[in-house]
Amino acid sequence: MALSDGTRSAITYGSAAIVVGALGAASLGWWVPELRRQAVAAPGERIEVAFIDAPVWMAPQDLAPLQEMTAREAGPTAGGREGLLRAKAALERSGWFDEVRQVSRSGFSGIEVDATFAEPAALVVHSNAEHLLDTSCRRMPRSYPVGMGPRLTRILGVAAPPPAHAGSAWSGADVIAGVEMAKLVGVQRWRGQVEAVDVGDFASSGNVALLTTKQSRIIWGRMPGTEAAAEVPSAQKLRYLDMLMSQYGRIDGAGPQSIDLSVDYVGSR
Repeated sequence: MALSDGTRSAITYGSAAIVVGALGAASLGWWVPELRRQAVAAPGERIEVAFIDAPVWMAPQDLAPLQEMTAREAGPTAGGREGLLRAKAALERSGWFDEVRQVSRSGFSGIEVDATFAEPAALVVHSNAEHLLDTSCRRMPRSYPVGMGPRLTRILGVAAPPPAHAGSAWSGADVIAGVEMAKLVGVQRWRGQVEAVDVGDFASSGNVALLTTKQSRIIWGRMPGTEAAAEVPSAQKLRYLDMLMSQYGRIDGAGPQSIDLSVDYVGSR
């Protein structure tokens, strides 16, 4: 069950058997080896790690490795401030956060983490996998088999390979264009009808396209804010798609078809 806003999620560390069981359960969802190595508390000590205001999309299996890593790096209560600084640095390197403000002791055996999680924006389809990307075009530490990722806009046709380390920006102006389009699509009432943003033509033309769930291709043009002088502005493109939505219940009309929004006279075929 996903955590609601304001909920403090905690994990308790006791015997080695409990730790091994938690690791086995989490591995069913995803695997981040560097977060799991030696995730063992001091003998006899119970350590609870709570993330303040963890976002609703962070499920328990996503939080568990971060909690394990925090407890391991911070060490027992007697470990002092050095352990808390190690934990803070490890969280900052994890690729899950925009900012880690403070890692502090709470009571006799608790640790609280005050941090802002990075916000997922899209999935980049590359190398037979879907890679989670945040709103700043940084690769987040989670990938999925193609077709198995969460319900986010996919970005197709990206030229550069994924960055080696989570938290690093994915290089290429095509990635920036894809993420900007994904963010724009994500706030529209018809967002569920867009399967992917295609940036395969970006290098040659600077254009991006939307692919709908009914296999229609909507040529958008340049990403919002960078339109050419003769190109239709983004607000006008959105109005046209809203008109199609109101008239047909879909932004691709009867579909499947190709629609060009980049010109004054919108054509379809």
